Amino acid sequence: MIRLAIHGGAGDLAAESTDTREYRAALRRIALEGRAMLQAGAGSLDVVERMVVLLEECPLFNAGVGAVLNRDGQPELDAAIMSGNDRRCGAVTGVMRAKNPVRLARAVMERSPHVMFMGAGADALNRELGLPEVTPDYFITEERFHQLKEARARGVIVLDHAAAFDPGAAAGKAFVPGDDSAGGGFGTVGAVARDALGHLAAATSTGGLTNKHPGRIGDTPIIGAGTFADDRSAAVSCTGTGECFIRAQFGHEVHARMSYCGWSLERACAEGLEEVRRLGGRGGCIAVDHEGHIAVPFNSTAMYRAWMGADGNVHVAVGPDDAD
Repeated sequence: MIRLAIHGGAGDLAAESTDTREYRAALRRIALEGRAMLQAGAGSLDVVERMVVLLEECPLFNAGVGAVLNRDGQPELDAAIMSGNDRRCGAVTGVMRAKNPVRLARAVMERSPHVMFMGAGADALNRELGLPEVTPDYFITEERFHQLKEARARGVIVLDHAAAFDPGAAAGKAFVPGDDSAGGGFGTVGAVARDALGHLAAATSTGGLTNKHPGRIGDTPIIGAGTFADDRSAAVSCTGTGECFIRAQFGHEVHARMSYCGWSLERACAEGLEEVRRLGGRGGCIAVDHEGHIAVPFNSTAMYRAWMGADGNVHVAVGPDDAD
């Protein structure tokens, strides 16, 4: 009973009037590769890492190449990975030289005694472990540079799908939606999977927010918030207003609601998103539980996503009702 889901970010855009064909094609291609790996007997950890690597290398999304830029025009990349079999996990934040932050996160998990590394120390570890290294300009695209200029001019911080983000939301204030003129390109990426042995895994990677203050960290590398996996419950990867997903402790709360309350995956995710909304946040998640159920809910107007469910087919969607 193999299952998988991936996401390419969430936000408030008019999906019905936006040309999403290129994004859908990329999500389908990557999900199909993940499905082929699972069908060939690959473990869930290898599959989520591979799918996130492919998403990091696709300039359409806000991770790796094509990541958004901070206030100083620099990429600061975050990633995390977690094994549901034994709760091993690894995370990195603020890296600028690791070619694939998710690969470094897995190396932290498997080749160090620690869970999380930051900034220059994380980049140094990447070098020490012999992982591919690049200069920061490797990640910068013309589109993202233009997006930063627009965000600076408007005086806003831009979420995955170019909606203006009110920093006051972190204090429980309302989200301030913007238009889509701040630039194209889309969001934080993630993957979850259940392999043939029933093991779950999750991985997430992001460039954060356009025009963010240097050093800001969102939910992606926070185990139990934006990334979580436990074979007894579910694997979860989140995207959206990171501060609110951290405050909601989203990933672990899904696990707790399932483990302690006996709730279904769908209900646990829905209640978690309601808490995110109550805290002033938008976004969504992808999740797979120990029985192979898939959930891909969101409370924004769109979330780029693809999944393979019980029918064995790969489905792709952006808006609420446009799966193909």
